[in-house]
Amino acid sequence: MISTSGLQLRRNLSAIRADGFAFSLMVGLGETWIPAFVLAAGFGEYSAAMVASLPILLGSILQLLAPAILYRAGQYRRFVVAAAAIQAGSMGLLCGLALAGQFPVWLVFLAATVYWAAGLSTGPAWNTWVEHLVPTRIRAKFLAARSRWCHLGVALGLCTAGLLLGGGARTEAGTTVFAGLFAAGTAARLWSAFKLVQQTDARAHKLPLPEEAAVALRLRGRIAQVVSQIRRPGPVGRFVVFLLAMQVAVHISGPWFTPFMLSIRKLTWLEYMLLITLGFLGKILALNRAAVIATRFGASRLLWIGSIGIVPMSSLWLVSQSVVWLGCVQVFSGIMWGCYELAVLLHFFGRIPQSRRVAVLTLYNLGNSAALVLGSCLGGAMLSLLGTGYTSWLMVFLASSVVRLGCLLLLPGATDSDSSPIAATHLLPYASRTIAVRPMAGSLERPVLSVISEGSAERGREYDQQMDAARRSEAV
Repeated sequence: MISTSGLQLRRNLSAIRADGFAFSLMVGLGETWIPAFVLAAGFGEYSAAMVASLPILLGSILQLLAPAILYRAGQYRRFVVAAAAIQAGSMGLLCGLALAGQFPVWLVFLAATVYWAAGLSTGPAWNTWVEHLVPTRIRAKFLAARSRWCHLGVALGLCTAGLLLGGGARTEAGTTVFAGLFAAGTAARLWSAFKLVQQTDARAHKLPLPEEAAVALRLRGRIAQVVSQIRRPGPVGRFVVFLLAMQVAVHISGPWFTPFMLSIRKLTWLEYMLLITLGFLGKILALNRAAVIATRFGASRLLWIGSIGIVPMSSLWLVSQSVVWLGCVQVFSGIMWGCYELAVLLHFFGRIPQSRRVAVLTLYNLGNSAALVLGSCLGGAMLSLLGTGYTSWLMVFLASSVVRLGCLLLLPGATDSDSSPIAATHLLPYASRTIAVRPMAGSLERPVLSVISEGSAERGREYDQQMDAARRSEAV
């Protein structure tokens, strides 16, 4: 006979799995296709590119309010469900715009900004909440299995959307098909919110407050810390500079691939769906193998493999415009991005104590989003100077690869990397949440931080103490 606590645990696990699948279905059916929707509505390549980047930055700024709101809400469930409902509402607004047919483009940006603000605000709170719902003994295995269900949901959503759009491509009914996709995405997110309601609550007031509300309550002090790191960056500061520089370089071309593929290259919806799905599958298949490389050879080697691997990706589009060739490029790109992002996770988040993860993740999301928008603007400026001819687009892709190559000079050397306490962290099985799918990055993944071993966090605390002692010695 199963105890009451055992039954509750089973219900929680089932609801957590269903929530992840439904959320991922929304990503595949809805968010992925917003830039394509902007193109189909006739707003042009620049709007389509910027809607894939600017709302992420605006959403990252708004999510700075999340810790304070969470603390006032007093419950993780109440906060996360509300954010999920808001995200569903943004999808519903997109559905209404698609049905209306004629609308100002700023409404799309508004809906996308609300979507990202709600989504980014939910992530850190959900990461903390799930630690209280899933016992430590089964957490890694369960959340890794949940990740597979999430990836299946994204793939199913992508393929379904591609097949539906294939019947209404480039016709007057095109935006009507998008309305159906966004409506399905809304329903999927509402189902996800319903499954969140079914999970056991956890009160935020009973958990440590300082890092829950750190961004909102101690932002001034954190800005001072950032300024201090810029003046005397050290190995960790140089590593963050490298990450942000690489983000700028990548997004000189990244947001412009969808307009290029659909508006300039004139791919069909099915061909477009095939390319982005191949990139996504390549990345997902690479993640576990990348974890094996990190465990056996260290995160430093994995970082070099991923960093070098993503350098030529955008320039490979100059070689041929064959769909077969581009499909191969997408798979290889996904693999390299899987290596790169896992290595970044190990170097950056693996050495942060659990008590500081929420605040650090919030601030890093903001810096990362700002770099994304800066790169997008640089790509757009190049197109404005060179013109919008076919060759100009290819030059933007080549420029992105050249700048990525230059960013390798900022990559910390062996000494800096090897000093990281997570050089050989055991991170198997790997768990993540897919929050978006992008043509040249495979997907945007957010790690489930509770799966990071406590041993790596402990080594991170020891490393922090050593670095603090070294800085005090230098000051003396």
